[in-house]
Amino acid sequence: MLLIPLLLLSQEEESTYLLRDSKVTLSSFYAQIAPSTSFSKLNDQNATVVDVSGGLILNNRFTVAFFFSGSPKINKLAIPEFGSEDYWDWIEAGVELEDVASDAEFLFVKFRHGGFNFGYQHYSGKPVFWKTNLGIGFLGGLDLTEDKTFFGLFDNPVYKRKIFTLEPSVGVGINMLKWWRINADIGYRWISTDPRVIKNADADSFTFKLSFGFGNFSYK
Repeated sequence: MLLIPLLLLSQEEESTYLLRDSKVTLSSFYAQIAPSTSFSKLNDQNATVVDVSGGLILNNRFTVAFFFSGSPKINKLAIPEFGSEDYWDWIEAGVELEDVASDAEFLFVKFRHGGFNFGYQHYSGKPVFWKTNLGIGFLGGLDLTEDKTFFGLFDNPVYKRKIFTLEPSVGVGINMLKWWRINADIGYRWISTDPRVIKNADADSFTFKLSFGFGNFSYK
């Protein structure tokens, strides 16, 4: 009978919990928006990408966030001439050219993707600090549509392609107020495209982002 209390006491002493007993602390929730301020290249044309993210800051240094971004349909891709090698490559890749108007000369490129951002902030309690980030996108895709309608509600999509993106970046953060931060980042984005439609070299590019962060940045 004396062993039972000892066993219970031993079990209580040995119990540990990952979140409670680890040295990882939640510093703040935060949200970040880059409204029309993420610039890159797509198909040898300028691309403006709207980027929104939200996540956690851990130990005042590490960030984990989910992001979603996309570009308005301003980029164009010329339709290859009927019977050409590029034309048959498009057909083989799944572009529904038979649904495109006979007098159409180009299609609009619609780019959107989402995923996770993992970052590190060096002494982020200072007015100005440097940081690094790695974005991994696995949701969304790159589509071609014949139309350019209001909010894309009446588009005629003729091609849909799931993509994977990888975007490392480095930048600086400026603490404007305890709840407001401005970030500027330079990076490079790789996109997994179908080379029969858009070559990787025409989709991969350097990026520049100017974003605004909101959260509790008043570190003690």
